[in-house]
Formats: sequence, structure tokens, C-alpha cells
Amino acid sequence: MEKVTFYNEVTQKVKEYYGDSATVKYSDVVKNNGLIRHGLCVKKNGSNCAPTIYLDDFYEEYAKGRDFEAVLSDVINLFEKHEIKGQVDLGFITDFDAIYDRICFRLIDSVRNEERLKNMPYRLVEDLAVTYFISLGVLGIEGNITVDNMLMKIWDVTEEDLYEAAMDNTPELLPAKIVSMGDFIGERTGDTRFASYFTGNRFLVASNTNFVGGAAVVIYPGLLKEVGDMMESDFYIIPSSRHEVIMIAASEIINGAFNLKDMVKCVNETSVLPEDVLSDNLYYFDRTCDNIKKVEYVKDTMVL
Repeated sequence: MEKVTFYNEVTQKVKEYYGDSATVKYSDVVKNNGLIRHGLCVKKNGSNCAPTIYLDDFYEEYAKGRDFEAVLSDVINLFEKHEIKGQVDLGFITDFDAIYDRICFRLIDSVRNEERLKNMPYRLVEDLAVTYFISLGVLGIEGNITVDNMLMKIWDVTEEDLYEAAMDNTPELLPAKIVSMGDFIGERTGDTRFASYFTGNRFLVASNTNFVGGAAVVIYPGLLKEVGDMMESDFYIIPSSRHEVIMIAASEIINGAFNLKDMVKCVNETSVLPEDVLSDNLYYFDRTCDNIKKVEYVKDTMVL
């Protein structure tokens, strides 16, 4: 069964399962970096909110030989698990003062998301775009709402207002977490030997406590200065994904800096999910200037 046929068949079966008790709608959704995901939404009668489940991973399971009925059962069970019952009061979302303390920021690649950025407020930090969202966790709902130009117009606010709110909220709602690269790799692989390869504070990983969208911590007030003080050095910032960044003391890679950008691009192409890629570039934090700069290469010369 081809992808399109699979998506249509799942949609039809889910409609049959819910009958007149819910509205079932299929749609293509543009996600980070222009990735198209295939979503299915089920809104139960009497509810004004509905979860969207993306069918892409379910198709991969089916393509690998899993029985269609088993996959369909998992889709329905996931909807049942995340069902939103009754009416959720979302009226406050149109009131900027009421929503102020839920506005946060994230970082995305401005090049890969050029079209998306035309419809939303943002600012640039080098080639990275700071964009905004409303965290819905306070309502007990998983997920968030992206702040677009229409919502900003309803609020009658500027991008500067959003930035000020997000700078107040994001470090509080999503606190930064800095760990050694050895511990980071060891926790994910179960191999504690990595801790001995990256000792001290020369190789660090920075994210938030959820390790989701955590690359944004690089613009938290004072965080890069704190890392520089820990390292007692300027440092390179490798955007390993939109969820975290790797920070390496400049003194550790004096002879290998020219290979770092190529390494970032290679890892993005082979080891990072397309929607999780943050940037193909390399960045540098200069403690004397207290700012982050993209590293450029001109005729085999590194330029900050």
C-alpha cells in the first residue's frame, strides 16, 4: 500500500470507528524546516479542542511489515489516550495581558524556514530566527500555539513586546541545564565510559530541563557568560539539533576548527531528523564582547 493510499485508508477507518460521535479531518501540516507531516485530527462532539496525530511514523511501521489492523488500533488508542473532553476556555488567548506569562521563544533556521517566517514575528541572532509560541501546559494540554502575524495583530503588540515577554518567561518555564558531554552521551547510550573521555568543563551540552527545543538556551540572559566562566575560555557552539547545543572550549580545537563546520553539516545530513536540524553553521562566543558570532570561512581563513 502506497503512502497516500495508507493515509486515506486510515482516515476512512477512523471515521467509521467514531461515526457520528466525532469529526475526523486529514491535513498536510508544514512543520519546522519545511517538513510536511501528515496529520489526522479527531474532535469529539461537545469539545472545542482536538489532538492531531501524525501518521508518518505509523506508515513506516506498516511499510516494514506490521499488520495494518494493528497499526490502525494503535492510531485509535492514541486518540483515545489524548482525547480532550468538554469545552476548554481558550478565550484568554486573544488577551495579551492574560497570556503574557505563557509566551516563550524557540530558535529555528532562518534559511530552511524562509517561507514560514513570512507569516510570523521573529528576530535574527546571526542566521538563527527567534520565534514565539504560547505554552499550553497551564491548561493541562500538551503542545503549544505558534504566534503568527494574525495573532500579533489581534493583540496589537510589536515583536519587541513578544521578545520582552518571552525573555521573562522562557528561562523560568524551561530552565537551562548544562551537563558534561560525557554524561550526556553516557545517559543516552548507557555506556559510562564516555564520562572519562570528556572530563572537566571543556566539553559541555546545554539544553533545557526537558531537552525539547533546548537550543534556545543560548539566548538566555547570562548563560553564555556563565559557560565561559566555567571554561575560563571563549568557546565554539555546535548546533547539534534544535533540542541542544554542544559547547567546546576554543583551546581544545585550535588545530581542528576548520573541520567543525563540515562535521556539523555531515551530522545534520546523516544523524539528525530533518525537522530537528537547527543550522549547518558553527558559532563562537567571545567573552570580551559577550556575544555570539557565526564562524565564516574565506579562502581557508576563519573569520568571526
